[in-house]
Amino acid sequence: MLNFALALRGIGLASWLSMFPAEPHRAEAQLLHDEDEPTLIFRRPPASLAGMAMPVESAAPVEATPAEAAPVEAAPVRRSMSRLIALSAGAGLGFAAVLGALVSLQLGAAGVDLRGGSAIQPAAAAAVLRSTGAAARVEARAKVVAPVQAQAAAPIIDLDARADATLDRSAVIPIPDGIITIPSSFSSADGAYDLVVHFHGINDVVQAGFERAGLNAVVMIINMGISSAAYETRFSIRSYLPVLLAKAQTAVEARGLRDARLRRVALSAFSAGYGAVRGLLNQPGFADKVDAVLLLDGIHTGYMPIDHSLDMERLKPFGRFAELAAAGKKLMSITHSEITPVGDYAGTHESTDALLKLTGAQRSPSAGADAQAVYDLTGTSGEAKPRFVPLSEAHRGAFHVRGYPGTQKPDHVRHLTRMAETAVPDLVRHWSETPAL
Repeated sequence: MLNFALALRGIGLASWLSMFPAEPHRAEAQLLHDEDEPTLIFRRPPASLAGMAMPVESAAPVEATPAEAAPVEAAPVRRSMSRLIALSAGAGLGFAAVLGALVSLQLGAAGVDLRGGSAIQPAAAAAVLRSTGAAARVEARAKVVAPVQAQAAAPIIDLDARADATLDRSAVIPIPDGIITIPSSFSSADGAYDLVVHFHGINDVVQAGFERAGLNAVVMIINMGISSAAYETRFSIRSYLPVLLAKAQTAVEARGLRDARLRRVALSAFSAGYGAVRGLLNQPGFADKVDAVLLLDGIHTGYMPIDHSLDMERLKPFGRFAELAAAGKKLMSITHSEITPVGDYAGTHESTDALLKLTGAQRSPSAGADAQAVYDLTGTSGEAKPRFVPLSEAHRGAFHVRGYPGTQKPDHVRHLTRMAETAVPDLVRHWSETPAL
């Protein structure tokens, strides 16, 4: 009965050994590959070697010593089992040596060095490489590659020497009625910074618009409700904006901008926010400090009671700045819709036309005006969205006007959500091409 059980065990062991082919597969077929890395990845041994836990270095104990040979003669059953065990261990070690040699030769042919940290690093493979001279070829190839890698290395840059080396852009800075944010596109080697003060609009939307446009400036966003009167009343006070500018200075210093100093200021407004821009431009002396003005579907004026003509007195601050922009001394960029306001005041299209007359700029159909019926497939779901293409444009000097279609609320809001494609690029170009004084 004992002999029968031992025979079954021998048959099972022989079956386990028969699972290994006489000629192993190519190393690439047994090793894991990483989808993001074209080279072989040695993370763990192949699944076919999972049962072979004995390392190559332990091959010596397999040989029987003379002292152990005597008991084997006295026990035939044990002798047959010992032979089977020795045979299985020898076959396993031989298979590991052959596999290691194949892997090493394959890596040598590919010019890949064998690293000590690899999961498969059998001593037998190294012996085969040395005996065939493949190891010398690997070392020679490594010597050729090394100078190329040294030449391709990027020069070391002392980032600590920059004023923005320790600048923290991670979070917004709260201020009265708004926030200050430092876009990822902002940089300053010497501490000088430009500032955009934007009035009216959801903070995240405005922030994302300047980010997408790649604006190199600090951004302040102010929100004071839906009435243009609230903006104009507050920012007609001469002391109000200087206090905010001082807070911006303190904020960038606290965030780590060394030697921080304000360079240029731009005013940006959407919808009702134009009231703040009008109040600031109407202050004697302050308009000279403003380098650029962006108005996103936000410029209005009233009508005269007698002849229903435009109230040009209300447009004077914008008119003066538009003339300076047309002469190339400032930048002014306006976008407007075709919305007719509910109330007795002029819409953005009609109000902008008055500035065009002052500057002598002429409207012309936009190159993309005929493409209004064309839809772009955007978004992860592939939904169709209408292209935001101007119907008309007017340009003179640094004075830019773009008129867009639409008479509904979504058409109005689009001037804010698409600011990165409309007016903001004008400011990005202006500040990148015009040196600061």
